[in-house]
Amino acid sequence: MDSIDALFDQYDRGRLTRRSLIQALAILALPAKALAQDATPASSPIVPGLGVNHVGLTVSDVDRSYAFYHRLFGVTKGWPATNTGKGIHLDFPVGYISVDPDPEKKGVITHFSISIDHIDQDSSKRLADKINTELPDAKARAAFQANDGVSTVNLVDPDGFHVQISPKSGR
Repeated sequence: MDSIDALFDQYDRGRLTRRSLIQALAILALPAKALAQDATPASSPIVPGLGVNHVGLTVSDVDRSYAFYHRLFGVTKGWPATNTGKGIHLDFPVGYISVDPDPEKKGVITHFSISIDHIDQDSSKRLADKINTELPDAKARAAFQANDGVSTVNLVDPDGFHVQISPKSGR
């Protein structure tokens, strides 16, 4: 009731027009549920993301990057970033940074990965198909990474960023 009294007080003092008063009273009369709803109902995501799993970077010197991130954040050296073993993973308690040497392309984010609850070889194929059905320009594909034994789905966003979907329990 205080809100209604305040509106009438503003109207009586000339600070609110009749039209504004009616609009404000109409809004107050609407149920909260109606106010909270968007004009279009929210759709469910294709796959619920849990958070950023990791980011892939190209660097000019892997050891120098490790020293930097170790000093800055306390990361530890993890397993090889690729099957060729040239890069490494810099491990956090949750997530990691994948660094690969490429002096000519240093400073490039090669991809980022989003964690989901679970993904294996079969479900990665089904998820890639579902993504391609709903977002065909994403060009999703299932992948199995031999260097860490993890199944993923790799795709491209509308601006060309490479996105990877990984299991939360994966490296």
